[in-house]
Formats: sequence, structure tokens, C-alpha cells
Amino acid sequence: GEEIDSLQKSHVFNMQKLKNSELRFTEAEQKMRELALNIKMKEELIKELVRTGKDAQSVSRQYSLKITKLEQEFEQAKMELAETQKRLQELESKELRDIPEKAKLQKEFRKKMDAAKLKVQRQATELEQNVAQMKHQQTQLQKRLCEESEKKKQLEAEIQRDQQQIKVGFFLFLSDKE
Repeated sequence: GEEIDSLQKSHVFNMQKLKNSELRFTEAEQKMRELALNIKMKEELIKELVRTGKDAQSVSRQYSLKITKLEQEFEQAKMELAETQKRLQELESKELRDIPEKAKLQKEFRKKMDAAKLKVQRQATELEQNVAQMKHQQTQLQKRLCEESEKKKQLEAEIQRDQQQIKVGFFLFLSDKE
């Protein structure tokens, strides 16, 4: 009778252990599923952050090209102005017998020179405004890239922690089974 009693107690105890083990197994499975999902979400977020960084670099490149183009146009306008001034001076130093012709040419060159000066001023102003605007946007982008980079590092660290947890959980589960 004692043997049967002992066997029954052992059987009940073993069944309880099995039930506990199954419960831990289900919990571990659930936890691993959650962690795997978490990792997947974080990896997607990292991809998005990388994409954002590339977009920002592309915008920055476009701005640099635009500034270079504006600077070239500005230099061109300055050259045109210098050329017009030189031709006007040459004209004024010439001894023209035809005074009305000389006056007409001088008037024409002065008009050209004023137009060229205005163009240079406009382009200088536009260039200054664009450079200021681009510097501001570049600063904003730089700040955003730093933030995104920081987020990316954080997420990568979290993913590593999650993967470590999965490994530890799996090993604990295995050691429970034995």
C-alpha cells in the first residue's frame, strides 16, 4: 500500500512538474514570438532611418549644386558689367567728330551698364538669401541626421538585447526540459 501511495504521490508530483514545464514552454514561446516581432519592427525602423539619411544627403547635394550655379551666374554678370564699363570708358576717351553719334553710344552703354549693375545686385542678393536659407536647412538636416543616427544606434542595441534575451530564454527552457 505504501508503494502504491508513494507511486501516486510521485505521479502527481511529476504531472505537476510536467504541467509547470509546459506552462513555462508556452510562456517562453510567447516571449520569443513577441521578441521576434519587436526585432522585426525595429529593423524596419532602422531601414526607414537609413532612407531618411540618404534623402537628406541628396537634398544637401542639390543645394550645393544650386549654390555653385548661382555663383557662376554671379561671376558672369560681374564680367559683363566690367566689360561694359571698359567699353564705355574707351568710348568716352575717343575723339568722335560726330557728337550726336557719341552721345547716342554713351547713352546706350550707360543703359547697358545700369542693367548689368542691377543684374549683379539682384544675383548677389539672391545668392546671399539662398546661401543663408541653405545653411539653415543644412543645419536642420545635420541635426536630424544626428538624431536619426542616435535612434538607429539605440534600436540596434535594443535588438541585440532582445536577441540575447531570446538566446537566454531558449537555453533556460532547454535546461528546464532536462
